[in-house]
Amino acid sequence: MRGLWRITAGVVVLGLALVPARAWAYGEAIDGFPNWAERVMHEWTNRARSEPSVDLANCGGNCPEAACYTPIAPALWNENLNHAARFHSDEMAAQSYFDHDSKCALVSNIDSLYPATCQGAASCACTTGAATSWSARIGLFGNGTNGEIIAGSSDPNGAFYQWLFESYNKTTCAYDMGPPTNGHRWHLLKTGPSVGFGKGSGQSVGDFGAGGTMYKIPSGSHYPRQSASVETWANWYDTAGPMSALVNVDGTCTAMSLQRGVVTNGAYRATLTNVASGCHRYFFLFKDSGGNLVTYPSTGSLGIGPAGSCADWDSTRPATGAGCDCAPQCSGKECGDDGCGGSCGNCDALATCSVAGACEGPFADDAGGSGGGSNTGDGGPDGNNPDASGGCGCATSSRTDAALASWLAALVVVLRLRRRRRAAR
Repeated sequence: MRGLWRITAGVVVLGLALVPARAWAYGEAIDGFPNWAERVMHEWTNRARSEPSVDLANCGGNCPEAACYTPIAPALWNENLNHAARFHSDEMAAQSYFDHDSKCALVSNIDSLYPATCQGAASCACTTGAATSWSARIGLFGNGTNGEIIAGSSDPNGAFYQWLFESYNKTTCAYDMGPPTNGHRWHLLKTGPSVGFGKGSGQSVGDFGAGGTMYKIPSGSHYPRQSASVETWANWYDTAGPMSALVNVDGTCTAMSLQRGVVTNGAYRATLTNVASGCHRYFFLFKDSGGNLVTYPSTGSLGIGPAGSCADWDSTRPATGAGCDCAPQCSGKECGDDGCGGSCGNCDALATCSVAGACEGPFADDAGGSGGGSNTGDGGPDGNNPDASGGCGCATSSRTDAALASWLAALVVVLRLRRRRRAAR
């Protein structure tokens, strides 16, 4: 099958080392891998995997088997697959063709040559013999594989939806090599556990296989690259939802809200409107259920800005400034104070907020479910967004005078009761 999109059957290459070229911090770019476009395709894949029905609702008649796809774990980034995919993007551009298999027999050491001394041109990438198949090419980069997808679009968003919305006229809940095929969609929503997307000077490529390391924030990026309005997205995957989800841009933190999936496997989003020009450094800043800080990338920061002057990843990181102290450990603190809010916002003044956002103590019977009025953070479960993360939000004001008066009145009652008990002894 030839055309704009072509899929090959999932073939596993055996006997290949699955050891990455070097160790990395999660999300850190290694010699430029991954780049911005590759991060977007990775995040869009995990966003869709957390709740496939959201994206597939816009696929219409092209996706009659949409009900076959249910939420699964995110795909993990794999350095070897990232190298293999981007090399294929570059070799297709350098040799002017569009196909899964390489146009020539690749030299056996292409992994060590690319990209430093060979960017895919036939003069350095090719030798004599039969053309190298797509699976054998990925094997030369040190990884087994179970699928590859390619798309003509050079825009990561366009490429992803070319793959996801491919036309298919059956309701088969299985990989169908076709034609027609649902293979691109199947790989995005079913194949793994790891992936490496590639966007060099040519078309977009996605290679799927084994390897990879699980991380609580498996992927994150922003789209478009720069605009008056930019969306930041990050996925969370853990046994419990995060206490907070923030994106730190130039030292100022913005709360992210759950948009896809559930708190244990979901995609969080924040929209930025003040990054239309210049270069803006950012990173994702989550707290897990134990109050531990988790960032993506785990070192350095990503960039919103022009490709030539704003690096996708840089070793520097913005300071934690306004709004970045959100979602502390709230257990035992009075509701509405010290950053505790969320569903504890309507507790009696003498109650305390638990980690889960419930009101505790002898005066906890006034707990409400709509959240505190002073809560301006990501807030946690409440009546309007029961799937929001965590149970502790960011309160920007202390108790009102009325609440303080109520607290004092209750305190007087407690003191009187204690005096009566002592007098009765």
